[in-house]
Amino acid sequence: MAYAAGGSGGGSSFSDRHARLLLAQINRLRVGQSFCDVRLEVGREEFSVHRLVLAASSPYFAALFAGGMKESGRDVVRIAGVEANIFQMLLDFIYTGIVSVGEHNVQELIVAADMLQLSEVVELCCEFLKGRIDPLNCIGFFQFSEQIACHDLLDFTESYIHAHFLEVQAGEEFLALTKEQLVKILRSEDLCIEDEYQVFLAAMQWILKDLGRRRNTDGDTGLFFVQCKGGYTRLQGGRWTDSRALSCVERFDTFSHYWTTVSSLHQARSGLGVAVVGGMVYAIGGEKDSMIFDCTECYDPVSKQWTIVASMNHPRCGLGVCTCYGAIYALGLIYVVGGISHEGVELRSFEVYDPISKRWSELPPMGTRRAYLGVAALNDCIYAVGGWNESQDALATVERYSFEEEKWSDVAPMKMPRAGVCAVAVNGLLYALGGRASSHDFAAPVTSDSVEVYNSYTDSWIETANMITSRCEGGVAVL
Repeated sequence: MAYAAGGSGGGSSFSDRHARLLLAQINRLRVGQSFCDVRLEVGREEFSVHRLVLAASSPYFAALFAGGMKESGRDVVRIAGVEANIFQMLLDFIYTGIVSVGEHNVQELIVAADMLQLSEVVELCCEFLKGRIDPLNCIGFFQFSEQIACHDLLDFTESYIHAHFLEVQAGEEFLALTKEQLVKILRSEDLCIEDEYQVFLAAMQWILKDLGRRRNTDGDTGLFFVQCKGGYTRLQGGRWTDSRALSCVERFDTFSHYWTTVSSLHQARSGLGVAVVGGMVYAIGGEKDSMIFDCTECYDPVSKQWTIVASMNHPRCGLGVCTCYGAIYALGLIYVVGGISHEGVELRSFEVYDPISKRWSELPPMGTRRAYLGVAALNDCIYAVGGWNESQDALATVERYSFEEEKWSDVAPMKMPRAGVCAVAVNGLLYALGGRASSHDFAAPVTSDSVEVYNSYTDSWIETANMITSRCEGGVAVL
């Protein structure tokens, strides 16, 4: 028995036992249907209850019975939106203060208790869920608490996701987040991560789960462009060369919208190829001071270090690069084709790099020598688009390498020659963007803003909307 002392003039006491006995007696009256003054219809069940008891337990029932609503004067009131067995449990709680919360009923209980404004049952359910949260189910808890607007559980699950982010993003539930939920989580300053690149990889993993729908979540075209800072100029010998060689590498955060410096390559160079496989960034070949490189450097975003991993069979700059994935090589392979050799001659050679064995292997060469070409993978084939060589100038021709046939073949040429063209595959179509056309009478070549689209089923190119800015030797990627 508990007592609360009053002032000097006297005292008052409170009996927990009396409260328990009173509640037990009220429940016995309910069970015996004594003094019950209203019947509640829930589904196919009917419950005899006391208006006063329910109104005292819940603002929902107080408004229903005493708020001037039409139900306030009725002997039978229908309650919708809750199952009879769940309502029975909540009614038992109102009359006894006891409820059995388990994994089999917690979601239905918390939804119904929230609807009926039984805040104590909501709190009990929240505590139950908090005790059973783990990295594999916390996203489900997060989405559920957001759905029912349970702010206490929502705050708890958000904090848990932030603290265990690396484990959470590896689970299947992470891929089921909506775009708004994903952005809300990734923008948090409380994420426990080792490197911001891990956030980027998580976002890309989410996008790739449903690329057809998620690539355009911001309503854009799905293409992301970066214009090269140095640009390319044509020298008297017919060679394309970068106006400056750089060793620094920058990364753009698509969520915070800012650039950050990553680190520097071992060797500053221009005209190199870049690929991303297995979360690693590869810088391939390139040129500096008329020296053509065959080296490949790999950047690890965890250690934040570049390492030299392998050398190509042929030194090259101005090469075309793409990556391909398959059932056997789930990690992905890097393919390079064309470019300019150490002797200053355009190449036909074709190589593949395996990140597991860290080895380059030769593949069948193209039919045409090409440098500054566009390369993209589409429908189990690799396309070499346009480019340039000394004898033919800018090229409109296109070749396709079939993995099944293990050979190159010509396909329909583009409508205009393009050297320094960007190529990318999107939604089963091949896009050729920008570049420079052939020049005549020693006139400077003109950079193009035009875009063509190739359909492999009809073997034809059509022109589509021009870019806002003319571009050559830029970069293009699909998000």
